[in-house]
Amino acid sequence: MFVLAVLRDTLKIVPSEFTKSREDALKDEINRKYANRVLHDIGLCMIVHDLLEIDEGYVQHSEGWIWVKVKFRLIIFRPFKDEILVGRIRSASPEGMQISMGFFDDITISADQMPAGSEFNVTEAAWVWRYEGSEMFMDLGEQVRFQVLDSTFLDVNPPRPKIGDVDSIPASHPPPYSLICTIAGDGLGLLSWWVH
Repeated sequence: MFVLAVLRDTLKIVPSEFTKSREDALKDEINRKYANRVLHDIGLCMIVHDLLEIDEGYVQHSEGWIWVKVKFRLIIFRPFKDEILVGRIRSASPEGMQISMGFFDDITISADQMPAGSEFNVTEAAWVWRYEGSEMFMDLGEQVRFQVLDSTFLDVNPPRPKIGDVDSIPASHPPPYSLICTIAGDGLGLLSWWVH
């Protein structure tokens, strides 16, 4: 679920950070710049793990801050294919369900990845699994165990609309990183289904 990625960057230490140690100031700047951001084909950045190399800092002419080249490792959220994770049902529709892990919400389970015998109940706005004469509702907020089928990275740079073409700008933006998952398998689905 979590991996380490090695990155290099040139970061600035502003004068208000001079009271901290150089390492602490750099870690704070790395976290400020990278935490909770998606790096294309890498994953969701969580927090700095450690600093590997720190070069000497330099001050540009007419600037008051110090620029430092640094090599560091970040903790990245990037589940591998077939990994089993646990989250909560965030929303449900006839197309499927959205799952949240608290820190990551772009997890989709499509209608064809539900257990056999599942259907969407419009009045309850929830999915129902009919199994051996029982109706098991998948209500919002319930904990669910799911399996990762695929992860998708999308370049979400805003499109450049043609001059005078207002309709070319999309109303909603797709997420830069999302997971496609399933609950159609043994041991998958609501945690309450598998309690003995």
